[in-house]
Amino acid sequence: MKGFYDVVVVGAGAAGLSCALNLDPSFEVCLISKKDMSEANSYLAQGGISAKRVNEDIDDYIEDTLRAGHYENDPEVVRDILDNSLEVVKSLIGYGVPFEKDEQDQYSLHKEGGHRLARVYHVGDFTGKSICETMAQRVMSSPNIDVCEDTTFYDLIVEGDRAIGIKVYAKGRYQNIYSRAIVIATGGIGGIFDSSTNFKSISGEGLSIAIKHGVEVSNIEYVQIHPTVLYDQEKGRHSLITEALRGEGGILLDKNGKRFIDELKPRDIVSKAIRSKMEADRSDYVYLSLENIHNRDRVDENFPTVFNACMEKGIDIRNDMIPICPGQHYHMGGITAQIDGQTSMKALYAIGEAACTGLHGRNRLASNSLLEACYCGMRCSENINISIDDFITEIKENHETRDIDEILEDHHRLLIDRIRERNKDFYEYWLKNENA
Repeated sequence: MKGFYDVVVVGAGAAGLSCALNLDPSFEVCLISKKDMSEANSYLAQGGISAKRVNEDIDDYIEDTLRAGHYENDPEVVRDILDNSLEVVKSLIGYGVPFEKDEQDQYSLHKEGGHRLARVYHVGDFTGKSICETMAQRVMSSPNIDVCEDTTFYDLIVEGDRAIGIKVYAKGRYQNIYSRAIVIATGGIGGIFDSSTNFKSISGEGLSIAIKHGVEVSNIEYVQIHPTVLYDQEKGRHSLITEALRGEGGILLDKNGKRFIDELKPRDIVSKAIRSKMEADRSDYVYLSLENIHNRDRVDENFPTVFNACMEKGIDIRNDMIPICPGQHYHMGGITAQIDGQTSMKALYAIGEAACTGLHGRNRLASNSLLEACYCGMRCSENINISIDDFITEIKENHETRDIDEILEDHHRLLIDRIRERNKDFYEYWLKNENA
């Protein structure tokens, strides 16, 4: 890890990888990962990446996205990203992502909650892992990109109205890294919850640091609760039960075996219905039944991630119902950013779940997250390639003395306090009881 780079990308999920891959190869780039590169939420995305159908009226896809977002989305952003969704998929195919095909050699598309049509390209039920590993292989072989794992980003270096570098902690020491452009792709905020589908390490530091420095943020109280998370008494990251199972015919049943909700409504509606049913029945979970799924005896082959997670708990989904409950899943809010990543601070960019572009509104439509991450990563790199400029500053040593855990705890508390200020009901209902 050097003291100066042309571009620093903080985060090694789909957004960060997409950006790094498309930067000018003459740039010296540093890609930072808080933990191992595989510990990014993008790797956990089971369902897939959504895209408009070849012969589909794009207005139908736009309407599904707007309806899921309670019409609080930015319509121009929605149209731009969805219009270009097939190009994103084609780019990923070009990288070598093996999206599944049917017996007619056509791409096999899943239907998920909130979508009127099957639009979701997938690789089994581990699409995010496949996309990220494919891009990561290319990043690792790029001679202009230094990959720094187990490196914690804990502050920006700001001079006037411009970001000029970052502060990191790695291998027991603190260091300053100066750069002509800084991209925050640090992911969501699930780590501040005791129960989440996110890795514990993905805990919103990028957003908190932006707030600390007065960078514009949006909708930070808009947190998506996923309706189907594998029930577990233990705290920590809980296994996601992909929405595609409901798209294939899975139904939700209460403790008496009665169906109580249309399973393919948007996630926030289904989550609230499940929570209400759990409270009424005084139960910690409801059931996802796969009895209506075609070829249920092959569900282990079609959904291996879910199958293995359930088998670890003694649940064989070829025969058994799955106990599920809602859990924190995704953050629609974040650092206010244009589609090309530009934030309110010069030379500072934000992409992926760390950013708020206006695509999702109050609630994200299923499988639009990988689409946004990859597309905005590409657009961000295009922006940097043509607009990056030089700066002159004094290079200073890092003399931090605080404990890194203390620093991170301060970031987490700032974020929790801001969410509580913006939406006390959400805090009381979903966060307070998590002892976050």
